[in-house]
Formats: sequence, C-alpha cells, structure tokens
Amino acid sequence: MSADPIPINRLARPVAGPETTKTAATIMLGLAIRDLRADAGLSQSQLAKAILVSTPTVSRLETGEGTPQRRTVEAAAKALKVDKATHDLLMVLAGRAEEPEWFQHRFNDITPGYLKRLLGLESMAISLTLYDVRLVSGLLQVPEYTACLIRTGLHRSEWEDGKLELRLAQRVERQERVLGQADPPTSIFLMDESVLRRRVGPNEVMRAQMFHLRELADLPRVVIRFVLLDALIAGNEASTAGSIAQLQFGRGGLPDLVYSEGYGRADYFSKPVLPRGAQEQAKSSQQQKDSDYERHLQLLLRIQGEACASPEQSRRMLEQAIKRFS
Repeated sequence: MSADPIPINRLARPVAGPETTKTAATIMLGLAIRDLRADAGLSQSQLAKAILVSTPTVSRLETGEGTPQRRTVEAAAKALKVDKATHDLLMVLAGRAEEPEWFQHRFNDITPGYLKRLLGLESMAISLTLYDVRLVSGLLQVPEYTACLIRTGLHRSEWEDGKLELRLAQRVERQERVLGQADPPTSIFLMDESVLRRRVGPNEVMRAQMFHLRELADLPRVVIRFVLLDALIAGNEASTAGSIAQLQFGRGGLPDLVYSEGYGRADYFSKPVLPRGAQEQAKSSQQQKDSDYERHLQLLLRIQGEACASPEQSRRMLEQAIKRFS
C-alpha cells in the first residue's frame, strides 16, 4: 500500500495535450492572457479598448468564466504582440475551450451544476486528497453500491424514468477517466469509520464494496485511510462537512484547488496565483480567497495528522468489515 508523499514537484499534465479538458483549457487560456497583459503593462480596460470589447468581457476571459470567443482571443493575441509559438498555444487552448466536456453530450441533464467544474478538472490533477464523512467516496464506489444510493437518495421519478442506468454509466466513466488513466493521480482517500458500518444495501452489496476498497488499497498510487470515531477531529467542522477535496495540478499547471460540497451545493477555492509583476497590488484583494483556501487545506491536513488510522490499520478495518457482511 503506497504511502508516498504528495508529489508537489511533479510536472503538470500537458496544457495543450489531447487529454486537456474544456474547463482546464478555459482556465489556462485566461491565466495566459492575464500574464501577457500584465507583461505588456496594460490594464483590463486598456486591453478591452484595444480589442473593441467591454472590460467585463476581458475580466471573464481572464477568470475562465464561460466559453471564450475565438475572435476575442485572436484580437487579444494581436494587441499583445505575442510571438508565433505563444499565438499558436493560445489558439489551441481557445479551440479546446470551444469543445464540450466529456459529460455534456450524454450526461449533462443528470449532472448537477455545482459538480460540473470538478468533473472538468479532476482528471487533470496529478494529486487528489478527498475526505468523505458519510459514504464511500464516489470514485471508489462499485455500481451496486451506487445504485442503492440512487434508489434511496433520489426522488422516485429520478430513477424510475430510465435514468438509473445513465447515472451508473456516468459514475463508471468518471472513475475510469480519473483512476483508470494511464498515468493516474496519486490519490489519498479519507473516509469516516462509519462508512464501514453504515448500511447502503444488503450484505452482498456491502461485502462487494468493502472487498473493492481492499483491492484498491493495494494499487501503487492509492492510499485509503479511515477517520476514527473516537478521534478528536479539528473542531466540529470536519464532522459536519459533506466532502472536501484538494486537487493539485503540478508545476506549470492550473492553480491548486479545494472543493467543498454540502447539500445541493459546492464551493470552490483556488490557490491564489498573482499576475506576474503585480504581487503586491493583488495581495489585499486575494486575502479572503487565500484564507478560504488555506482554511480548508489546513482542515484536510489536520484530519490526516490527528484523526486517521494508518493505511495498515485501515486495511485491517476493511478486513473486519468484509467479515461483518459475510
């Protein structure tokens, strides 16, 4: 069972590679335009005036909100007088940003809006740390376990109209895109000890799920640890949270991200990345975002350091759970 530290020095996945997602391309495009504008000594309003768009349009482009217009990117590249290599990179990113995400054709109607950004980014991460309080992490669920959750957790109309199979197919494809890729991320899964006892389905479903977790724990880049019920977690916040995930993208990639999910909603907190040459001016405006990101990250670190069973102890707990449901 791997216990390697998070590979913070690992290079990011290719920014314009074939596996780059729409969401990742949109964000990287915005960061590139922002840095080029800062290097040119222009404000957002000055760039907007030069390319005949509104200042909010430039702001949305740089923050990765919505789908960027290719003509806007082309005009910005011309106004910023970029070299050919940079121009080509910007246009590749713009082209990818126009394409749909993997889930949009088949699964868009059943995908909650708050989840779409996460689905568009998690396969780009080189490291994942996830904490789930009440259930087995979605990336680790077997279809039978997921099906039981859907039947008990959704209104009857949401699974009796043929969408149960669609939801299961989406979950399987998501798992394959993240953990099944040729170079999967190093993944640390923290789950509350209660998931080993909380009944989601009959014994055979629970046994299959626990057995699957034990098999996954043997993979070289997967660590599974359980948060002990008698451990003092960092305040009560962790025990009432829905789930928290940290995504790291590696050197030269997207800003690291923390995802915090509650009931029917989620919040995203990016690690602040200041424009080149504008660190001092941006510090005050980034203070709150910095605090939110760091606060959630510190919570994850404290859960690992103060409340978790070791990987070896967690494996023994899985063995006991398999026997319990046998």
